[in-house]
Amino acid sequence: MNNTCHPTNAPVSLSTRTAGEDDYEFLFQLKKAAEFGPISAVFGWDEALQREFHHDEWSAAKPEVICVNGQRAGSYLVEERNIRDKLTNESSPELYFCRFFLLPEFQGKGIGSAILARCVAQADRRRNLMRLCYLQGNRVGELYQRFGFEIENQDTQFVYMVRQPAT
Repeated sequence: MNNTCHPTNAPVSLSTRTAGEDDYEFLFQLKKAAEFGPISAVFGWDEALQREFHHDEWSAAKPEVICVNGQRAGSYLVEERNIRDKLTNESSPELYFCRFFLLPEFQGKGIGSAILARCVAQADRRRNLMRLCYLQGNRVGELYQRFGFEIENQDTQFVYMVRQPAT
């Protein structure tokens, strides 16, 4: 078990650590607390299906746990992906920002902005394009736009955004 959170360059009370086995249920409940409304509105909430998705995501990669004053408050994951250009057939790396959830009591306090600023800075240092998607109806889109993400595509369920690295 690794419950130690590591300080970031963000506010003193904010830290992150890679999720451990003891975070599994917390992370499911976190997603439920943060996304129940939007998921219910778009798909309807199916507890068994959401647990299956959670298991599959957990098996694929462990997110970072966001801690505030040592208390678990949220999560996020940055994945490196190689994208092949359809015209040139050349491959280039990009960062995909996902599994970004904050418990409701930690929303609107600058925590999401601090985490996103850190991830955007990483993408800029590496000169990587950054992508993400979120459910229609989730107010997090306003945050992403403030950080330079632009809508690339959307459908009735999801909004897909992209951010070019700063020059």
